[in-house]
Amino acid sequence: MPDLTTGKIAEVMFSKALETFEDQDMFLPLVEFEEPSAETMQNTSNVIWYPVEQHAPVIEGWDLTGQEQGIIEETYPAVLGIPKNDFVQQRADDMRTLRFWERRGQQSGRQQSTELNRLIAQSIEQQGSLYYKSAVTSGFDFIAEAQALMNERQLYKSQRYFCLNDRDNLKFAKDLASRETIKGRPADTWKSGQIGSNVAEFDIFVSSNLGAVTYKDELGLLVSGDQSFKPEAGSVDSVTKVVTNIDYREALIPLTTAESNLFNIGDKVRLYEPGVYVVRAISLADKLDTGQQMTFTIVGLPDASTVKIYPKPIALDDVLLSDTEKAYANVNTTILDGATIQRLDTELSLNKYNIFWDKSAVKVIGGSIPASQFSDFAGKKVISDTMSNGLKMYMVYDGKIDDMTFRYRLFTWYGITVCNPSNCGVAISA
Repeated sequence: MPDLTTGKIAEVMFSKALETFEDQDMFLPLVEFEEPSAETMQNTSNVIWYPVEQHAPVIEGWDLTGQEQGIIEETYPAVLGIPKNDFVQQRADDMRTLRFWERRGQQSGRQQSTELNRLIAQSIEQQGSLYYKSAVTSGFDFIAEAQALMNERQLYKSQRYFCLNDRDNLKFAKDLASRETIKGRPADTWKSGQIGSNVAEFDIFVSSNLGAVTYKDELGLLVSGDQSFKPEAGSVDSVTKVVTNIDYREALIPLTTAESNLFNIGDKVRLYEPGVYVVRAISLADKLDTGQQMTFTIVGLPDASTVKIYPKPIALDDVLLSDTEKAYANVNTTILDGATIQRLDTELSLNKYNIFWDKSAVKVIGGSIPASQFSDFAGKKVISDTMSNGLKMYMVYDGKIDDMTFRYRLFTWYGITVCNPSNCGVAISA
C-alpha cells in the first residue's frame, strides 16, 4: 500500500465525515437555512435581526379623516452559536491504515449530524407553543389534530412536517401504512426518516432524536395584575439615535408569589380565571374565536416572580390598543389579575414528544470562517466544503515534530432559532 501522507489522511477523513453527515441529516432540509455574510455577523456580534410578516387592519367607512395608521414591523433575533467540534490528536504510529481514518471520519459525520438533528428537535420541543395530548389510536386522527389547530388559527403555511417518536410510530404504523400516502422502500425510510406524504397536510417522519416528557405536577400559579401587551417594532432614541430592537415573540408575566422556579423551561401552559378557560386562540386573519385554549411555552425565568413566555398574548378586546395593534391580536381577551397560569404537559410515565411545524417556523443560520487565511499560519492546513443543505463543514489540521503527532479539528458552525413559536409545537400520545 502506498505511504499515507497527512494530507491524504485529512482528505479521507473529511470526505467520509461530509458524506455521512449529508446522508443522515434529516431535519436541516425541513427548516429554513441561511448563511448571512461573514462581515455582517462579525459587525453584529453574531446576532442578526429578521423582520416578520406585517398585519394590517380593515377600516370601514367613506370618510377616514384622522384614521391614518402606521406600520408595525416586528422583528426577532437569530443567534449564531458556537462551533460543534471533533478535536483529535494521534501519534505517528497510529496513522498507518487508511481504513482506520475512514471509520473515524464516518463517526465524526454521524455525531455531527445527530447533534444537529437533536438540537433542532429540542428547539421545537422547548420553544414551540402549540400543544395537545390525545388518546386516539388512529395515526391519521392523531396527526389531524395538529392540522386543525394550525388551520383554525390561520397560521402561515409553506410546508408542514410532523415527526413521530419511535414508540408512537410503532403504535400508529398499521394505520398509516394502510394509506396510499405511505412513502417509499424501507431503505429510503431508514435513510431520510420519512414515512408518509401529505397526511393531513403533513409530510410524516420518524426520529429517535425526540425527548421524553419528565414527570411534573399540575402546577398553577397566579398572575399579578392586569396584563396588556402590544406589538412593538424597534425604536430609535430621539436624542442619541440609538436603535433598540425588540423581540416580538416574548412576554413577561408577573406572578403573585416568588415561585417561578417551579416551572421548567419548555413547560406548556394555559391561562384561565377560576372555572373558566377564557384566554382562547383567535384566527389571525379574520379574528374569529377558535374556541380552543391558547397555549404558551415557558422560555425563561428572569427572576423569582416572573416567567417569560412565547408567544406574546395580544388581546383583541384590549382597549389600550390601536386598530393597527389589534390587527396583530392572537387571543380573544386580556389576562387579568388573579388568573392562573397552569402547566399542561404533566406526565406520570416517560412518554416521548412528537413534534410538528411549518418549515417557515424554524431557521438555521450557518457561520463561516476565513478558511484561506489558515494556510498562512505556520503548519496549519484547512479543508472546507459546502453541503447540499447549504451548511459548511471545516477541517483544520497540523503536525508537530517535537512529539510526532497529528492533530485535526473537524467542525460545523450554526445557530437554531424558532422564529415563529406559534407555528410549531408538540403532541403527546396518551
